[in-house]
Amino acid sequence: MFDRQYKFRGRHAFRVAELTKAFDELGRTALFKRNVDVYVNAPLVGFLYGRRAEPDNSKRPNTNQDDIQSIMADRVVLSSHDLQFDFWLIMLLDEEYEPDEEKRIDKAFRCMGQNPDDEERFDSYVRGGVDVLYEKLMEGEKDPKAYVSRLQSFLDDFNNRFNMHINKEEILNLSLQN
Repeated sequence: MFDRQYKFRGRHAFRVAELTKAFDELGRTALFKRNVDVYVNAPLVGFLYGRRAEPDNSKRPNTNQDDIQSIMADRVVLSSHDLQFDFWLIMLLDEEYEPDEEKRIDKAFRCMGQNPDDEERFDSYVRGGVDVLYEKLMEGEKDPKAYVSRLQSFLDDFNNRFNMHINKEEILNLSLQN
């Protein structure tokens, strides 16, 4: 499944380009270094924020050309372990998509890459995650200081949504018992 080129299209291509574009005056600082970095992180963000998105094949407004951001197959293969882990997590946790626990386990581990609907579900979270990342980090901003501020706000929001209920002492005690 993660052994071929991946393409972002339409508004998602534009958003990936913006997320990987340098925003400082020296041209060295970007929120994500490469398209594949967005690809690895976006499905988890999409899933955690409950955002999926349909494919978008819109063209560039000025030129009417296809807007595509590609990730070469070798980059996808080098990141395949991370992508596979993302896929497993989503298939295991997405009770809305598959309510039956045994079937979710099958989708994650036994049938990975065999069902085009599962792959499309994963890709919809990728696109939804790109949307969340762009909206939270980039939308409407042009000032480099604002990007840093928005990144901090996003990380604080993420921490408040998903990490506030984690008791560090309980985790430490569990790890010491084994």
